[in-house]
Order: sequence, then structure tokens, then C-alpha cells
Amino acid sequence: MDLRQIMYFMWVYEEGSFTSAAQKAGVVQPALSIQIKRLEEEFGIQLFERVSRGVVPTAFGRSFYELCGPIRRDVGLARSKMLELANPEQALGKIRCGFPPTFFKAILPDVINNFVRDYPRVEIELREGYARTLSEWLVKGELDFAIGSWSSDLPTLEYAMIHEEEIALVSGAPLAGLKPFEVCDLSRLEGLKLMIPSPLQVLGPILRQHIASGLLRPTHIMTVDSYLGVLEIARHSDWAAFIPVTGMLDEIESKDLHIYPITRASLSFRWHLLHQVGKPLTSPSRILVDRIASDLDTKRQRWLTLVSN
Repeated sequence: MDLRQIMYFMWVYEEGSFTSAAQKAGVVQPALSIQIKRLEEEFGIQLFERVSRGVVPTAFGRSFYELCGPIRRDVGLARSKMLELANPEQALGKIRCGFPPTFFKAILPDVINNFVRDYPRVEIELREGYARTLSEWLVKGELDFAIGSWSSDLPTLEYAMIHEEEIALVSGAPLAGLKPFEVCDLSRLEGLKLMIPSPLQVLGPILRQHIASGLLRPTHIMTVDSYLGVLEIARHSDWAAFIPVTGMLDEIESKDLHIYPITRASLSFRWHLLHQVGKPLTSPSRILVDRIASDLDTKRQRWLTLVSN
């Protein structure tokens, strides 16, 4: 057994197809199939079963995949560390990263401007997308990392929580019985016309769960998959929406939006750093992520100070 065979096996496992795995490996399918066959002969077991749409792993195959995961991660980490040792005094290369819409308004402008000033030799490619879209780009290898949400149906992605964020209720009209910026209890809200995101966004499933449980009881629901769209609709109507607090700090003094902190901590959510298994972050990527996390923490403290006052 060698590293090449391990990688071939993991690609077949993840792609569910010898043909797709061979394309990913850059070899012809018979050559890849021979290597998988040699693995099976070495162990005296069957790793895959052929089905009408490709292959599925056997119980032995699933166990072997779990054992191979740390090997691929360590190889990727070793490669990253050696590249850093070869260039100890300068960060260079390219960063391909993706973020949710609110980050482009509230976080990235200052962070990115400062980063490119400090590391002018690093090329940056930024993409905006919702959580599911960002995950799909990562799986396809189109991004090096993303900030979003992780789910158990994405076994090829590694994740780590970098920030837990509160959300605020934003309305185009004042809510009955509440003073400006007064903390509100969602269970007591009546007559709420609520904009909610689709399940593609981190917040979509959370809000739908709270509506199903009865914590939220809106009289009307509108699905809107646009951060700026939500703000502008609210400005010109009596509709409301939940928005991450980092995306609301610049709107605190707005006269056409009414912002209310909420009492239910269960409506917070977690931002995760995501990247492919076996492809750890490069040094420039880690620096950028650390700066983003620091800015998120700073804005959270500002929000908590506003709420406490």
C-alpha cells in the first residue's frame, strides 16, 4: 500500500465513480481500477460494490476511509509547512475564499484593505454566496476556504467554529409596545410580517424550526434571499427580518429602520471556517482568517455594549 493508492481509493469513495475519480486523479480509468484491485488483494477484502450508478463502499471500505483521513490531512499539513519554511519571511501566493453577504458590508472592506497593504504579494479572489453555495464551491475545489456553516452531509470538508453571533430583529415600522432599541421577547410578538431566507442560508433552517415550534408566530411570511433586499424592503414597508448583528451596526442611527435586540439566545448561530480535508490553510490564509475572527469579536463587543446601555 502506498500514498497514491490511498488517494485513488479516497477519490473513488468520495466521487462514487471510478470514472470521476480517474478524471480527478488525471489518469485513465483502467490504471486507477488496477490500483484499487491491488489494495483489495493485499487486504483480502472488497472495498467497493458496483451499482447501476457507480460504486458504493462496503463496510470494509467505510472503515478504511476513516483510517485514511488522518493520513491525507498529515500529508497536506506537511506540504503546507514545507512551503512556509521555504519562504519564512514573506507571505505570497493566492487565496481563493468565500463569504456570506453580510461580511461584504460589515467585515471585509477594512480587513481586506489592511491585509493587501500588509501583504502586497498575496493575490486574493473573493466570492459571495450563501452557506450551501459556498460549501459546494469548496467541494468542487473552487475555493481554498470559506466562512459559513457545516453539516454532516459534507464529509470531505473540515470545519472549526470561529465565531458565535447574535441576530437582531429589524423592522420598517416600530413594533407595538417597544421603545427604540429595546430588547424584545419573540414569544410575545404579535402581528409580525416576517421576511425569512431560504434554506440555502445559515439562518433559514433555524427560523423555520422556530416557526414550526411556535416560538415565532408571524402573520405573513415572505422568502427573501438578499441581505440588501431585506434592508430596502424593510425601509419602505412594515415588514421585519432577522439579521446578524455585524450587518446591523452601521444601521443603528438609521431613522427608517427600527432595530431590536432579542432575548432568546437560541437564535444565535455559529460561523465555521471550512476547507477541504487534506488541504490545510496556507500561512496567508490563516492570517486573513485570524483578522476576520478578530474583527468579528470586536463588533460583537460593540453590540453587547450597545445592548447593555
